[in-house]
Order: sequence, then C-alpha cells, then structure tokens
Amino acid sequence: MQFWRLDQAEKSFQRALQLHRQVHNVLNEAKDIFGIGEVHLYRDNLDTAEGFVESALHLFKELHNIQGEADCLRRLAQVHVNQDQLEEAEKLLQHALQLCNQLPDPLGKAFNIGILGDVYLKRNKLDEAEQSFDCALQLCRQTQDLVGEAYNLEKLGEIRLRQKKLDEAEEMFERALQLCRQTQDPGGEAYNLAKLGEIRLQQTKLDKAEEMFERALQLSRQTQDPVGEASNLENLGEICLRQNKLDKAEELFERALQLCRQTQDPVGEAYNLEKLGEICLRQNKLAEAKEMFERALQLRRRTQDP
Repeated sequence: MQFWRLDQAEKSFQRALQLHRQVHNVLNEAKDIFGIGEVHLYRDNLDTAEGFVESALHLFKELHNIQGEADCLRRLAQVHVNQDQLEEAEKLLQHALQLCNQLPDPLGKAFNIGILGDVYLKRNKLDEAEQSFDCALQLCRQTQDLVGEAYNLEKLGEIRLRQKKLDEAEEMFERALQLCRQTQDPGGEAYNLAKLGEIRLQQTKLDKAEEMFERALQLSRQTQDPVGEASNLENLGEICLRQNKLDKAEELFERALQLCRQTQDPVGEAYNLEKLGEICLRQNKLAEAKEMFERALQLRRRTQDP
C-alpha cells in the first residue's frame, strides 16, 4: 500500500467489516480487522495497529485458521521491531515460522525470515542479518515475488553500506531500483535512488548525488511521503553546505524543518536546527546560531537522543 492510498484502503476495510459482521462471516471479519491493522502499521500508528492485529489474531485462533494466525504473528512482530522490543519480536517470529512450516507458504516464511533479519540488523549482528536476508531473497525468487526480492536486496545493500563496501551496496540498490520500476513502486524507487545518492555522497561525487536526491525528492512528493521528502531535502542541503552555497542550503533545511514539525519528528527537527545553526556560524551570526543550537539541544534532551 502506498501513502496516498491508505485512507481509501481503511475506508474499504471498514465498509467490508460492517457487512461481514451483519452476515456473521467471522473469517472475513478477521481479515478485515487485520487489514485495518496493516493500514495503521504503514502509518506507523503502532499501538493502534497492535490492537487491531491482536483482535484479528483472537478470531483466527477461534477459527483454527493457521494461515491467519501466522500472518497476525508476523505483523505483531513487525510492530515490536518498530518499537525496538526485539526480544518479543523474535519470539513472535519463531512462533510464526513454526506455523508456516505446517503450511505450503514459502512467501510467509520469506516474510518472517526477512523481519528476523531486521531484528539482527537492529542488534548490529550483520552476519546473522545477511544470512536471514539472503535466505528470504532466495524464497522470494522461488515464488517470483518481485516486491519481496527488492526489499531483501535493499536490506543487503544497507548491510554493505554499514560495512563500507560501497561498490557492492551500489549493485544491490541498483538491482532493487530496477525491480521497483518493474513493479511500478515509486516509493521503493525513491528509497533506492536516495540510497544511491548516499553512496555518491560518500564517494564525494556531489553532482551525481544531487541528481539522485532530486529524482528521489520528486518521487517522494508524488507519493505524498513527507518523511522521505524531508530526508531528501536534508541531503540536498548537505550537498549545498559542502559547496558553500549557504543561502540555498538554508532554504532546504528550513523546508525540511517544517516537514519534520508536520510529521512530529523531534529528532529530525533537532537535526535541521543544528544544520541551520551551522550555517549561521559560517555567516558569523552568532546570536542566531546560539538560538538554533539551544532549541536543538532542548529537543534532544526531550527525546533522550544523544
């Protein structure tokens, strides 16, 4: 589901849920509730998502529907990964994998192994993460799941980035980018373009990096993704800083700052304030720089972000 389709998806699930409850169709009721939970997961409304998926899980268990139960456990695990509750996420994934082994469900198995890779990645266990994503990638290829294939290539690219293996990371993101174009996934395309821009930035190929971030920015706007838009504006601002184009950099960081406020991202807000403070320092505007850094410090303390 893309960002601009979430409201439509939720309305459809809600209408279907009312109809299925009227005719006492419990299986489809569970599927509708699960779908609403997925919408909230995509929106990052984690507590709300957890509530809906837990309700769906209860119904699937009553119906002895193993497939539905496995799907719910996987989504609950994703919620816990996003909340950094990694131990609980791993338990849920292991349970989901046990259920998948009772079913002819290689795609579900691939999803679970991929999320398990996310758990290892958050723990900085890169070898275990790589093994998980490689296994999930092979399963996605077997089932001809191009979206899943792209996702696992992106994760393998992220591992290569952490290992400073830029050429290998570039290859992974390029392959994922082609799959996103093939599946007409502009959000995924924007993500991979931004990652390729990061690689160019690390290689100090500023013109190439700027081109990548500009293309990613347009796609982020097209998909109404303010988080991605802010990130691309920040990267373009960083390029302008390196080129000593201070006025342009200031404009870009100001726009990113407004988006971070709109999306209630205090860490992103603090980052952009710090960048604006850096620009003020270069311009010898000491009082303004002091104000920017103090506001950023307050946000860092409030969010306990170092």
